Amino acid sequence: MGSCGLKNIMIWIRIWIRLLCGPKRAGVSRRLVIERAQRNTLEVYQGYTEQPVRCICEIEDGNAEAKIVETIMPHGYVEMEGKFKPRKGKALVTFGRSQYIRKDLARRFVLRPDGGCPFIHDESAVDGEVYPLAQTWTVNLNRRFYETFEQIDESTVDGLRTFKECMTKLFSSSEVDKYPIRCYKMRKEQVNPELVFVGPRDLMAVFLQDSDVQTYFSISANRHGFKSWSIPKGKWFPRAKNFSWGDDMQEEVVLFTREGNSSMTVMVSRQQFMVEKQLGVKV
Repeated sequence: MGSCGLKNIMIWIRIWIRLLCGPKRAGVSRRLVIERAQRNTLEVYQGYTEQPVRCICEIEDGNAEAKIVETIMPHGYVEMEGKFKPRKGKALVTFGRSQYIRKDLARRFVLRPDGGCPFIHDESAVDGEVYPLAQTWTVNLNRRFYETFEQIDESTVDGLRTFKECMTKLFSSSEVDKYPIRCYKMRKEQVNPELVFVGPRDLMAVFLQDSDVQTYFSISANRHGFKSWSIPKGKWFPRAKNFSWGDDMQEEVVLFTREGNSSMTVMVSRQQFMVEKQLGVKV
């Protein structure tokens, strides 16, 4: 085994032990991370608030065909890809606000020889420089979801139309008519107290090369992006999620902690972050 492979294994073991047994942010002080962020001229904020809206597609037919789901970001990168088997309680979800992807970034998806991409609605956008996008992922519609979200009038949700068109392409018009798209809003505004870091992509990349910063966020970073580690509630082993750097070195990005089934460090563009979140007080 090469030294690079051994190093990766040691990083995985160290992160796993700390996530499983240690306190959150163990070993690295909050003040140190703030100072190093500000040294890289990044902005630091004390948490954020949100009350998001979601569009849900729950195909309850257990005999429905399994589908490949790509979570395509507005900057053209695929955040996640996996097989999805429709059934009651397991759904596809997207943001309530409309999203778009530039046509030059979407080209590799919509021009596929196997029929294009169901998550980019390119049929109705002949003119202009962007296509409507449904950034889609999976969600469990369990008791916790219904305790957190309440159903709302879908006519008030501007992202509904694109999501419905995309789900019709992914499944069929008859399935979407039988199991209509529903919209939900978080019942109460949620406050996340964890630090939020904002700045251009090139400076954020330099910041994340710091070993103490990586330990604080439970990530492993390289020149291509970073891998964020977490342990879902009730599980023993960590899972990792990859985040790739975009090509625009000056794109404003936001690094923050997402709380849910697990606590995970994530990164999105500032534009996407501000769609449904409000930054806290600047540190």
